[in-house]
Amino acid sequence: MSIDHRRRSLCAALAGVGLLPATVLARPDMTRTMGTTLADTGSRWYRLRSWRLDAGPDRRAHRIWLAIPRAEAPAAGYPVLYLLDGNATLARLREEWLAPLIEGRPPVLVMIGYDTDLMFDGAARQRDYTPPRPDGTRPRDRRHPDRESGGAARFLERIERHIVPRVADTVAIDPTRRALWGHSYGGLFTLFALSSRPTLFDDYFPTSPSLGWGDNVLNAHLERLAGTPPGQPARVWLRRGSEELRAPADADPATLERLRRQASERFLSFCDELADIPSLTVRRRIDPGLGHGPMFSASLPDTLRIAAGLAPLQDWSIDNDSHYK
Repeated sequence: MSIDHRRRSLCAALAGVGLLPATVLARPDMTRTMGTTLADTGSRWYRLRSWRLDAGPDRRAHRIWLAIPRAEAPAAGYPVLYLLDGNATLARLREEWLAPLIEGRPPVLVMIGYDTDLMFDGAARQRDYTPPRPDGTRPRDRRHPDRESGGAARFLERIERHIVPRVADTVAIDPTRRALWGHSYGGLFTLFALSSRPTLFDDYFPTSPSLGWGDNVLNAHLERLAGTPPGQPARVWLRRGSEELRAPADADPATLERLRRQASERFLSFCDELADIPSLTVRRRIDPGLGHGPMFSASLPDTLRIAAGLAPLQDWSIDNDSHYK
């Protein structure tokens, strides 16, 4: 496939996802607090610590929770998994998810959140996780015109320059085993990171990504990636729930089934086109019976296992496996 054709196909597939009426954006409960977490109770498998990273005037500071395996570091260093929405991730992290990781190479977990007891900071995550336009201007979210958007490039630079080096200075890290996970806006950011820094991570886990945000601004960034493929292989693990639908309350079963089918077809088409980019291996999964919110927690056990080098518990379809050696 030619580069120009690949660009057109990818943009068409992504535009289809964004225009689908059944696609939903993130609407987390902004009033919920973290409650008691493993950072409070302790973990048999991990040692947890945290630090505060100033974000500038009139901006909520970031808080990073670092979970270091109690198992001895491998000779090459630990794998490392960076997780967005760190407050909510830590609040939902479970010992039963961590225990099996000892069978592989347990990863260091870097949970990037905000200096608040809330599980989600809606304004901060919209600023940090949403991409700018290629010319640097920032789209506005019509649902939240009062919020700042389009800060993903700046946030990615913050991760690369301030968080990644501090983690490497704190614990022995395997530089060939770095992964990034995000849900909803975080999934959108994960795909933006892939398009902007395709060699910064080896595995990208976009869960229920908000593909159509900002009039499909992600299009141009992925078009650039298609035109200039990464020089080293990377894996992309894309997933969504089968019930991520926005449908009328009185929709009949036939309408709901049609919306499910359309959503699945557009999602799979997007995965297929992304897999046409050389050096990328794309794995995809549609989780039956799950909506947008539940996908946050549902995706974490397999993400942890894969980061540890273990076989996933769930079935994943794969596209273009020959790209990854």
